[in-house]
Amino acid sequence: MTTNNLPASPSYDLLHSLTFCVFDLETTGGNHQHDKIIEIGLVRIKELKIVAQKSFLIRPEIHIPEFIQKLTSIKDADVANAPLIEEVIDEILEFMGDSILVAHNTSFDVPFFNSVLRRMDRPELLNKSICTNLMTKYMIPNLLSSNLNYMSKIFNLQHQKAHRALDDTMASAELLLKYLSIFIHKKISKVNSLYYPKNKFELDRINFKKDMPLEPIIEQINSLTSPFLVTLKGVEGVVLFSMPSHGRVDEKQYIVDKIRNIPFEILTLKLTGPYFQGLIEMSSYFSKISDALEVETIKKLCEFNGIDYKSVDHHTAEDMPADFIIVNHLIPEQHVIYPLRALHQKLELVFRYPTHQNKLIQYINSKSARMGQGKMKRDHLNAMISNFLVQYLKTNHDFLMINRQNNKIANADIQVEIEKFIAENPNAYDFPHTFL
Repeated sequence: MTTNNLPASPSYDLLHSLTFCVFDLETTGGNHQHDKIIEIGLVRIKELKIVAQKSFLIRPEIHIPEFIQKLTSIKDADVANAPLIEEVIDEILEFMGDSILVAHNTSFDVPFFNSVLRRMDRPELLNKSICTNLMTKYMIPNLLSSNLNYMSKIFNLQHQKAHRALDDTMASAELLLKYLSIFIHKKISKVNSLYYPKNKFELDRINFKKDMPLEPIIEQINSLTSPFLVTLKGVEGVVLFSMPSHGRVDEKQYIVDKIRNIPFEILTLKLTGPYFQGLIEMSSYFSKISDALEVETIKKLCEFNGIDYKSVDHHTAEDMPADFIIVNHLIPEQHVIYPLRALHQKLELVFRYPTHQNKLIQYINSKSARMGQGKMKRDHLNAMISNFLVQYLKTNHDFLMINRQNNKIANADIQVEIEKFIAENPNAYDFPHTFL
């Protein structure tokens, strides 16, 4: 994998000039004083392409614990005739050189390698280091799993043998190259941003300042085909306008008209996954916009969703049609549940199923108990937006609604419903391949 198909730019030139050494250790355990390296993989990236690779099995001179043998498939016999670390350390250090070191968990690999150097009375590494695991968490907010297997899956990277040093190193190298191409698309200007890519390089959102030409912003909006949310903020972050979109032409035309006519300080464009997610986030801003714009927003939401405005235009909030709602998340294989009586992002639970089934059941039972005891506060929503959501839930079906039980529920009580929902509603958002 390379990134050399990208057009030349200052960002491309900046990253093209850097050399990285991606590496991974397999060890007998995590104790820096007593455990030993049993395998090391190294990959060099130069001029935005993989140019060299090496791997070594290492004889640790101690027994490899059984759970490590199962995890790595490396047996004592496999390393019986392998070199000692002392015999290959110079070759390893020469390969690393003065490159920027990269690992998928530098907080383990770099300190462990330095502990080996200290045992040999050698100086510790002075190279700068980047963690693709930490980078992943900054660039993909709300990601529940950032292990190499999952990252390789969602980015379509090759990763055949997990917990083997060279395979893990190659997967980390390909992930790094993927991120470097994203940094170039997002016009990185400082090397330091590689180490802390927060609040600027998230893949699901982008912020535009008022001095940004409007045409590239509009072009970006018009290119989107999946649900997104546009929010305009003024001085001191005051919300001026917010509107979700399915990605349809009529919605985009309305949003673009608002962008052209509202003098904003910051425009935030965010991929939401389900349209319902955009509605929830927009609703948290609703009370902050002008009364006239509130009415206009509701009318437009009704128009775009085929809902009769008269059914929502009253000041008494209707009861929600269920107690909980489950929707797909933007990120593949993740889902979100909300209590419909208190719709707010702060009360959501993001989960994977069946991985987090116990956590999900605990969430439902806990929130249900609070409902039964009258301890769950009603949502903060304006009556009209609440009534719009009720009508939207009645006329759409890309979610699962659950009513609370009088008694505590177990996974078996909702397993069939959830599995059917997941099977019939595959994630179609193409994230993170499609990113902002």
